Amino acid sequence: MIVHAHPLLQGPLRPGWQLSTVDAIKASEKHSCVAGPFGSSISSKFFVEAGVPIIRGSNLSMSLDRFICKDFAFISKDTADKFTAQTVSANDLVFTCWGTIGQVGIIPANGPFKSYVISNKQLKLRVNCKIVDPLYAYYFFACPETVQYIRDRAIGSAVPGINLGILKALPVLVPPPEEQRRIISILGAYDDLIEVNRQRVALLEDMARGLFEEWFVRFRFPGHEAVAIVDTADGPLPEGWAWKTIGDVTSYVNRGLAPKYDETSSSLVINQKCIRDQRLSFQHARKQSKAVPADKVLRPGDILINSTGVGTLGRVAQAEEVSEGLTVDSHVTIVRPLFEADRDFLGMQLLRLQPLFEDMGTGATGQTELSRSAVSALSITWPTQKFREAFGKQARPIRTLVSTLMDANARLAASRDLLLPRLISGQLSVADAERELQEAA
Repeated sequence: MIVHAHPLLQGPLRPGWQLSTVDAIKASEKHSCVAGPFGSSISSKFFVEAGVPIIRGSNLSMSLDRFICKDFAFISKDTADKFTAQTVSANDLVFTCWGTIGQVGIIPANGPFKSYVISNKQLKLRVNCKIVDPLYAYYFFACPETVQYIRDRAIGSAVPGINLGILKALPVLVPPPEEQRRIISILGAYDDLIEVNRQRVALLEDMARGLFEEWFVRFRFPGHEAVAIVDTADGPLPEGWAWKTIGDVTSYVNRGLAPKYDETSSSLVINQKCIRDQRLSFQHARKQSKAVPADKVLRPGDILINSTGVGTLGRVAQAEEVSEGLTVDSHVTIVRPLFEADRDFLGMQLLRLQPLFEDMGTGATGQTELSRSAVSALSITWPTQKFREAFGKQARPIRTLVSTLMDANARLAASRDLLLPRLISGQLSVADAERELQEAA
């Protein structure tokens, strides 16, 4: 029996389970396990507005998002036809082989496209479905222990990578088909609950954005028919409204602190990686031990803006619930509403202005900064208190429910992530896992 350093494969195998390799579970057909196109053969000069999508690193993750269906580049069908070996479709697995090693995805059966072409930084795997279910294989390779095992075998120093030989040699634990299906059912149940909540969150966020734009962009607020639109130096506004700077309507606009990272501390510090898709995530937050000045301790309703570098600069999120002592680092700007009643109005206003913040950075490439003075000086529409408060009364329940659903998803994901390695390794029986799922549901 071959002994592997894979942490999931250290104990004795459960009855009926087998230890195999990627090479042994790949489909028998030609091109079932191949590397992406050579070099720059599908570089940006071949991109078109619409056609066959190219899978890139942004479409894969290491956080059990099976496939990220957005931000595709496209090549023409004629160009794609030259890469039939690198074409993937439903249930094929895709691995990042250079750069962010450990990323893996599985092509969804429900679209949005029938087929894709992998990039030159990816590897394709089509499994033999008589041996292993594709979704079971995805869970095995997406398990953090497998991700680390793959990363430990990377070659290269400046840019780590894996080649086709490394992929084919990876060990795979293969349960009997019925147990594979039950494992998929358990883990998929968590994913399904998470996805339902995600869809609800998206609908609720669209509702809040739609309400804001109807009232404060199109000026179709309750009773708008009786309010005159007047010309101002900065543009037309309903009578009684004004243009104000962000500095005028906030109590605090400042960067966070330079943290002293300490994994033994209980204080968390938010960094730019925590602000994405206009949401605040604690996945990449780090522990730090430096004393936090009172004004830099985050409060519910604080608006956070990434303010350094390229790529993440200008991203906006708003804090809903905050833990004791939570703060941000010096690359993030805190914008604090002057009045609690303006929390939702100002938050929605600044979230809507994210594209503008992204373009406001100054400085040399790689050292781009969004200064607090530039943020403070930015002019925004400022309705009368009556409409700001009325908006808050309608938006607050919607946004509170969004926060509740996102917290529920965080708990579901944490439960799934704890369950995954125990289930995939056979340390936890399927029956016990099914009982845990019933309790979580």
